[in-house]
Amino acid sequence: MNRFFARLVREDTGSVSVTMALGMFVAMLMLAFLTTVHGLNDAQSRADALASEAARAAETALNTRGATITVDPVDAQTAARHYLAAASVTGTVTITGPATVTVTVTVDRPAMFTLFGPTYHATATKNAVLVVGSHA
Repeated sequence: MNRFFARLVREDTGSVSVTMALGMFVAMLMLAFLTTVHGLNDAQSRADALASEAARAAETALNTRGATITVDPVDAQTAARHYLAAASVTGTVTITGPATVTVTVTVDRPAMFTLFGPTYHATATKNAVLVVGSHA
């Protein structure tokens, strides 16, 4: 009986090492995937936040010389571009109406794992609408 168990143990030599190696490979692959997804999500969140804030910065450039208060197109584009330059990102600023500004921002962040490329790329577009007075 002891010989039977001894033979089973000898034939099973190394099987735990193979299982452990495969398990570690799967764990590392999952870690790389989760890190990549987090990096993509982080880049998209940053692009959304920067586009919103640049649009808000543009909305502070008001033209109060007319009968109605509107956005000053030159000052609004300048304010938004200064905000984007301070954040070290690229983007476009478009005045889409007398009270509306649209900002599109592109964010590239270096990737920790290069599963889907060397950088995490995200683009966000936000609109800001000037509202004057109190609206309930």
